[in-house]
Amino acid sequence: MKKKLVSGVLAFTTAALLTQPVNVLANDIGGMESQKKKIQEHRSSVENSLGQKNSEMEHLETESQNVASSLEQVSKQIKETNKKLEAEQVKITIEQKKAKQLKSEIADLKDEIKQRKGVLDKRARAIQTNGNGQGYLNVLLQAEDFSDFVGRANIVKQIVNADQEIMKKQKEDQALLKEKQDASLKKLAELNQLATQIAVTKNNLVSQKAEQDDLLLALATKKDKTNKEKAILETERANLSAEEQKVAANLTAAYAEEQRKKEEAAKKRLAEAKRQQALAAAEARAKTVTRKAETTTRGNSVAKSEATAPVESAASSASSASAPSSSGSMFIKPAAGILTSGFSERTNPVTGQYESHKGQDISTGGTVPVSAAASGTVVFAGYGAPGSGYGGYGYVVEIDHGNGYQTLYAHMRAGSLNVVAGQRVMQGQNIGIMGSTGQSTGQHLHFEIHQNGVPINPAPYL
Repeated sequence: MKKKLVSGVLAFTTAALLTQPVNVLANDIGGMESQKKKIQEHRSSVENSLGQKNSEMEHLETESQNVASSLEQVSKQIKETNKKLEAEQVKITIEQKKAKQLKSEIADLKDEIKQRKGVLDKRARAIQTNGNGQGYLNVLLQAEDFSDFVGRANIVKQIVNADQEIMKKQKEDQALLKEKQDASLKKLAELNQLATQIAVTKNNLVSQKAEQDDLLLALATKKDKTNKEKAILETERANLSAEEQKVAANLTAAYAEEQRKKEEAAKKRLAEAKRQQALAAAEARAKTVTRKAETTTRGNSVAKSEATAPVESAASSASSASAPSSSGSMFIKPAAGILTSGFSERTNPVTGQYESHKGQDISTGGTVPVSAAASGTVVFAGYGAPGSGYGGYGYVVEIDHGNGYQTLYAHMRAGSLNVVAGQRVMQGQNIGIMGSTGQSTGQHLHFEIHQNGVPINPAPYL
């Protein structure tokens, strides 16, 4: 009865020691995880701001191109307008020269008109002095004969006709003078008006150019400001990325330290359990020796039987304590779900061939995280291409745990891998998501344990 009680107490003590949680560095890790989350949120905000700045830059670039194109068009119009204005100025200069020449002609015409007017004035005064044409009549009356009269009459007629021609010419020249003056003034007015219109057009175009020059300068200022803001944000993002990497490195170290302390605590608990079992075994042996001395009347076979039983029990207990735990002291179950296929011979559901199934299939629906079954170093993380040694596994991760043990996680979701080759991972760390890539008929995790490169049944280790 006492032996059963001692064994029960030892078993309870060992179980309590092995299941006791280790909270070393838990607060530090929690703080670093919180810090990492805040950095990631801040970096996400910075990246959103960078995206907005990039959109602003694209908008400003487009607007600048539009303004530059418009400015080029306006400059072209100004150039064409300048050509028109120069052409009109040439026309005005030519017309001014013509007007100057016309002015000289008009002056000559005025002189002729003045001279003819003088002649007409003298004739008028002579007629007025002699009294209503008596001079012409006296010329006729002084004729000596009819022939002389006819001759004198012809002369008088010629004089009268000449006077009439002078008067007609005078009127025509005066009308021509007015016509030339009016035409010259009208042409100059038209040219001046056209030149004014062109000058106004040019002024408007120059004003538009000045406005668009100002707009282009404002856009350049905005672009410069936006580029500076982008540079600040990119620097901040780089700093946050560096800080995030630093925190991630600290977290990896903290997880490693926590794992080390867990393993150290487990070793201490196991050593303490062995020590307690050894003490119990020694105590049982001592009690057996005492009882043997007190019961010398009993037969040697009975005494030996009573002395040997507790020793074998203690040895068996010590042996069971030193063996690796099959309840998961080294490996944990890598994903949630039910076991749909074990380590056995079976018909491959994809190829239809009867072959060895070198691991376990764990299956369930939804988004199921896959975790490292134990701490170690990632050997491979990627798609198992044919000829790579991982053909048919789809997206697969292999981890080396040391002491000749490796684990393999296959058929994970595309794009879900969270680790890379050479990375150190902790037990329970997320490495991907359950999927159905490679040679798979449905969502599940194919899990293998290798010992010295040879697949072994995972069941006793989980």
